[in-house]
Amino acid sequence: MKRYLSLALLPLLAACQSQNSLEELKQAGDALEAATRHERVARTFEQFIASPTYRTSRDCWCGAALEQYAPSRSYVEILLNEQRGRLYIKGQIAMDFPVCSGREGGYETPRGTFRISEKKREHRSSLYGSFVDANGDTVRSGVHSATAAPAGTTFRGTLMPYWMRFNGAIGMHTGVVQRDGASHGCVRVPEEACSVLFEKLSVGSKVIVK
Repeated sequence: MKRYLSLALLPLLAACQSQNSLEELKQAGDALEAATRHERVARTFEQFIASPTYRTSRDCWCGAALEQYAPSRSYVEILLNEQRGRLYIKGQIAMDFPVCSGREGGYETPRGTFRISEKKREHRSSLYGSFVDANGDTVRSGVHSATAAPAGTTFRGTLMPYWMRFNGAIGMHTGVVQRDGASHGCVRVPEEACSVLFEKLSVGSKVIVK
């Protein structure tokens, strides 16, 4: 959650901004940090998704349902247009988080209803990765496993932590999350959210992509 400025500190900041004193700016910053150190603004789910920055936000929203553990009654929705995901537990939204789905040009993440068929805390792609030399140093990155390897190199798949396969070679996993589709079809999730999904979901849990 983002911190919000205390109104009592605004005059102080304004005064400092009108001067060139770095010391006064530092004092204002220290006072602001002290005032907001443990301050969080509670937002309902409705307030969170109504924000003008919701589509581009990298923030996660967590609700009270996240405290529950019920894999047989938990599922995930992936909203491609919004590039967001939602974890439901016992019919309640427990978490809303940013995702990065497949990019245009034949790599789009297919819509539909699926089930998680495999979970691995540490997984490497069998299709995409890098060519590495005998010392394990990367010689060429971003390659397909079918590409001819340069002499003296071997293929090493891209690491995909918290892997949850749900549609053939497509799954959810930790990865770089741009705010538009950029993957080869998988759904990338920030680590802090993906680790929660891995804990709360099980093989057989439903994944709805729409």
